[in-house]
Amino acid sequence: MKILIIDGFVDEPTCLGVPPFISTYIRYTAGALILAGIKDIEYITITELRDTPERLSNYNFAVIIAGNPVPGKYLGGIPISKIEIENFAKKFKKTLFIVGGPVQFEDVNFSDEIKNIILVKKDIESFIYDYFTTSKINFRYRTIEELNKFATSGAFIVEKHFRHPDVIVEIETSRGCPRLSHCSFCVEGFYNVEFRKPQDIIKEIKALSNYGIKHFRIGKQADLISYGANLNNYREGFPEPNPLWIKILYEGIRESVANLETLHLDNINPGTIAKYPDESAKILETIVTYNTPGDVAALGMESADPLVIEKNFLKATPDEVYFAVKLINQIGNVKKNGTYALLPGINLIKGLIGENRETFKKNYEFLKKIKEDNLLLRRINIRQIKFSKGTYIKEVGRKSKEEKILYAIFKNYREKIRKEIDNFMLKQIFPVGTVLKNLIIEEHRGDWSLGRQIGTYPIIVNIPKKLPKLSKVSAFIVDHRERSITGLVYPFCLSKASLHELKQIPGFEKRATEFFLKKEKTLEDLNFLKIFDKIKSNLTLD
Repeated sequence: MKILIIDGFVDEPTCLGVPPFISTYIRYTAGALILAGIKDIEYITITELRDTPERLSNYNFAVIIAGNPVPGKYLGGIPISKIEIENFAKKFKKTLFIVGGPVQFEDVNFSDEIKNIILVKKDIESFIYDYFTTSKINFRYRTIEELNKFATSGAFIVEKHFRHPDVIVEIETSRGCPRLSHCSFCVEGFYNVEFRKPQDIIKEIKALSNYGIKHFRIGKQADLISYGANLNNYREGFPEPNPLWIKILYEGIRESVANLETLHLDNINPGTIAKYPDESAKILETIVTYNTPGDVAALGMESADPLVIEKNFLKATPDEVYFAVKLINQIGNVKKNGTYALLPGINLIKGLIGENRETFKKNYEFLKKIKEDNLLLRRINIRQIKFSKGTYIKEVGRKSKEEKILYAIFKNYREKIRKEIDNFMLKQIFPVGTVLKNLIIEEHRGDWSLGRQIGTYPIIVNIPKKLPKLSKVSAFIVDHRERSITGLVYPFCLSKASLHELKQIPGFEKRATEFFLKKEKTLEDLNFLKIFDKIKSNLTLD
């Protein structure tokens, strides 16, 4: 019996699985197969399979991990589509395709004429274990005890990723949202709240480390501050945080992974911070003590409009989110190796119930206040909502006679935020002359290479040179765009630079050709530049 796990790349509120990320589902599925007695297991990403689809004929079973409830724009790969899955099934009729993951929250219905697809509802890992031990189709949720076994047993699969060891694995601490009410669009409220014990998570991380993993994101949870929270003690709908569990977890990870390169996080609930400032401060201090630089705490604000907040049961008021942003700045605004230890990010959503002409202006004004108060935001994510099956907003719906007008207003303020807020923040966080090491080249656009470091929300660096894909380089910053930065390869050899590269140095555009043709070049030829003092240490002539 030969089984192929196909990584279709997932993206949901609590988990990212687009390279360089590996989602939890891949490892859990591999572990379930091992514990079910299956030994002949292979793993491939959809990027690789698109180039060699014929290899599917070698397998009796193919498990496809899919689903993008919160789709975005990706550098690392394009997620699998429903049409692709159907085409695979039609062409390889002797292979049984088992499709699971966050796809369960999407309105996906495969053609009735296709008989060799099983669409898994609930947990893919528990289905796989049951199916290959009993041959029965059984949709259920896995238990915490099963999860811990699957996670450790499936760690081996990461070695088969085409980018190994340059991958970052998502680590699950808990499932379900511990709030007493849940946001109108979120699927976390479907689950019972369960916390994994720190020692079980540490055991999984140690197993992954044994297979060469050095990059981790504590990401698959609704709110890291609420990890291990006291569910018997609530304050205004939020449970009391547990600073001790976070401390045990972070200390244990540091002790378990030699030469750790990345320890980042993802979701933090601003409402928890506002309701429990003392406990939250202790947790943030622990994170800053043990994490690696460049960490980002993504705050699910969603909207600064009180009406929208009320109608969608959102997590926090603008004042509470502001408090969380300020506290994270106070604790995380320290430099580690020249990079900020921990900064907040803000998530905003278009398409919520109750939006009106003033909603997006209020979002802008909120972000403008953060800027004017000299607080930093590492990332502002503005996305159009995608309705997930079974959520309140999907069932109730949202109606507006002014949808076209609202979209135009939204688009205007989105561009205003990008130009006035994003660009400003990037200049503060990544000043000209800053050297970023270990950038991995992800993509080419014309004569440009797009690179980024491995991390929770790494900045994209546009480099005006065609570099080998997936190669590693260092670059120093010379300019800023709205959501990315421009960098030159470090160190930058002026005598060997192309004209295209030289023209990217701000203020050098008009004299670049003359300098390029000049036989005797000196560093002093550039000392008229406003940024010369900031970049001269990164320049060389040979």
